[in-house]
Amino acid sequence: MENTRLQQIVKNFLDDKLDAAGQREFYALLGDPRQREALAEIFMELTGQPDMGLSFDGSLLPLLEKATAVDVPRTTPVRRMRYWSWAAAAALLVIAAGVYRLTEQRAAQPAATVQRADKTAPGKQGAVLTLADGSTVMLDSMGNGVVASQGGTSVVLNEGQLAYDPGENGDAGNTFNTISTPRGRQFRIVLPDGTKVWLNAASSVRYPVAFTGNTREVSITGEAYFEVAADATKPFSVHFAEKGVVEVLGTAFNINAYTDEPSVKATLLRGSIRVNRQRVLQPGEQADINDNNDMTVNSDEDAENAIAWKNGLFVMSSTDLPALFRQISRWYDIEVIMKGQLPHRSFGGTIGRNVGLADIIEALNIYGVNCRLDNGQLIVQP
Repeated sequence: MENTRLQQIVKNFLDDKLDAAGQREFYALLGDPRQREALAEIFMELTGQPDMGLSFDGSLLPLLEKATAVDVPRTTPVRRMRYWSWAAAAALLVIAAGVYRLTEQRAAQPAATVQRADKTAPGKQGAVLTLADGSTVMLDSMGNGVVASQGGTSVVLNEGQLAYDPGENGDAGNTFNTISTPRGRQFRIVLPDGTKVWLNAASSVRYPVAFTGNTREVSITGEAYFEVAADATKPFSVHFAEKGVVEVLGTAFNINAYTDEPSVKATLLRGSIRVNRQRVLQPGEQADINDNNDMTVNSDEDAENAIAWKNGLFVMSSTDLPALFRQISRWYDIEVIMKGQLPHRSFGGTIGRNVGLADIIEALNIYGVNCRLDNGQLIVQP
């Protein structure tokens, strides 16, 4: 490719003016060893930066390891780059560009702001149990053992997971409990029938202490992943907000019903579910229900991305910026302020949810997304 065209592409990259087609062309060039060296030379010409990115002295390894949740090879990095989970970081040019941008932004950013970001820890396991009489139990600080008794049923906490142990003469069919996770918390529970539920941050599940009737019905807010215990004689149903119901016999699925999301999404991983009593989903399908209660169903080869949160990951490849920042806000319990029109970005790979907010900010800046912490708020702007 002629040199003037390469110069224009790199200049547009540095000026954050690449549209979606330009980004695809840029990353395709990075993947071509014949073009990569020329791109790097042009980058250093335009920025006046030394060969800090291309020398790959290891200073970025800790950040890359945290941001990609993989073990970045410390030897022969160029030959092994194709195994990195960041497509954008697969070329040393992007690393150099990220350092260049990060250096400029940090120079203009007060030291106190960086220090405060370093102290913002990620979320952790924890929840509040609301008993039938309205009293609450803070599970964050509880040790293993019986934490409550409900209608003859013992509520047992074991290694961060809540379960129910029915007594011989228990009468708990009309007794309901609720597990709620604040922002910055997630939690696991085994319901009385053996169904396993994972709650994301700022979510809840309400359920009977014993399923004594012909059905098993629970309700949720926020986001939850279910692995339902099979029982053909007692259909399992999940009610979410005012958008509808998911009916189950035995399966694994995820429901994202946050009120600040544009729609409710029910994603099936295994088995089958019926959504709003009208559409049966097959594994890998996702039902999308808008505010008018209209539903569309899409097939998604990456359905596992819907439960990335359960597996400790932020998925970048199928997430737009507003959705990503809503996840960050809930997990780090921080207010996010988005100013102006955010850039359209094509991402790849994953970021571990166990990293501190400072690492998230650095990773996004490397991606060309300008964000900073200011007085306890995460400011995002072009």
